Amino acid sequence: MVDTDTFLTTLYVMVDDFCKDELEPASNKPGQQASLSRSEVVTLAVYGQWGRFGSERDFYRFADQRLQPAFPTLPDRSQYNRLVRHHCAAIAAFSMYLG
Repeated sequence: MVDTDTFLTTLYVMVDDFCKDELEPASNKPGQQASLSRSEVVTLAVYGQWGRFGSERDFYRFADQRLQPAFPTLPDRSQYNRLVRHHCAAIAAFSMYLG
């Protein structure tokens, strides 16, 4: 069985390669830069869909407690949810690619 760190690293590399090769570059909006990159958001969103989490809140609690070393700029839950909504097209495209 693969440990969480190895799985997340592998998933992130796959997502990052997909985002660079298959998607338009992320738009740079004026204002403060997002705390997570598009690849990080997609990685976390896809990982959060695996069966071990009972809800989005359960996943975020896990991420906040256990994934800080891998995602040190993880924002609060409401900002994370806004980022997921903002990148929903990239999440869907990667999910289709993965499937």
